[in-house]
Amino acid sequence: MFLGVLYGILGCSLWGFIYIIPLLLPEYSPATVAMGRFTVYSIGSLVICYYCRKTLALLTTSDWIKAFCLGFFGNAVYYVLLTKGVRLAGVPTSGMLMALIPLNVALLTNRPGAETTVVVPWRRLSLPLAMILIGLWIGNIDEFSEISVATSSVEYWLGFLCSFGAMALWTWFPIRNSQWLLKHPNVSPLAWTTAQGASMLPATLLCYVAVNFETFLHGGAVLGQTPVKFVLLMVAAGLICGWAGMALWNMMSARLPVALSGQMIVFETIFSVIYSLIYKQQAPKWALVVGVFLLLGGVLLSLKVFRDSGRKVSQPN
Repeated sequence: MFLGVLYGILGCSLWGFIYIIPLLLPEYSPATVAMGRFTVYSIGSLVICYYCRKTLALLTTSDWIKAFCLGFFGNAVYYVLLTKGVRLAGVPTSGMLMALIPLNVALLTNRPGAETTVVVPWRRLSLPLAMILIGLWIGNIDEFSEISVATSSVEYWLGFLCSFGAMALWTWFPIRNSQWLLKHPNVSPLAWTTAQGASMLPATLLCYVAVNFETFLHGGAVLGQTPVKFVLLMVAAGLICGWAGMALWNMMSARLPVALSGQMIVFETIFSVIYSLIYKQQAPKWALVVGVFLLLGGVLLSLKVFRDSGRKVSQPN
């Protein structure tokens, strides 16, 4: 279990960089950055397919469809919805909806018959989940002062719907992804990551053209105003943050109970905040520090609960 948690933390540490990349490319739209990132992720996965060809040959047509759905909707569409939600509704609204993901995953999976390996009593899981939710709320408390008074505007509610859609996708993704990996121990997490990336290449290419169609129509450059910078950052985002980050997440998902793996996404929030503060050269406010400690405490306590429950299950009667 410790190794699974370590993989999850490492994967989230790579995903945290994704939130800095749009700041480094202000001349590109969030949709262009997102599709550029996932196009590179897909191309890289297509190359890696050669090294995983024996394992990938075991996948059925149904498996490839599942890989595409998880890869495209759980990654590309999720990221576009999240960035759109942040832009229209603001960080607090999007952040609070994302804070519900660990609770949603636990509610849907921590029950008998939910295709999970360990089920723990809710009275033992309520405290760590509460710590995670409170930590995310306190960590964003300063952001609430920046919410516009025009909270009933069309833009705000469109942003809310985008953020809600992102939350729904990332409630669905870790559950289905973990369940598939736990059901198919003969397929390595690395091969499954590669299948997800390669299967969505046609879709990401079409989406990249679609979001930049107007630019292309008026004779704009295919790679934008700063092509070298864009390509280098997209390679880093697609291969390091994308493929490597997802590979580490899948390695975690193959080792942890589904209800626990869903809670690990809080580390992406923690790392994105840390990287953002470093980039902006700002010191964290007290609320942020308290929020991060509550997040860490909640995940660590949850880990202990699942570990203890796993030991009880493994003990002979």
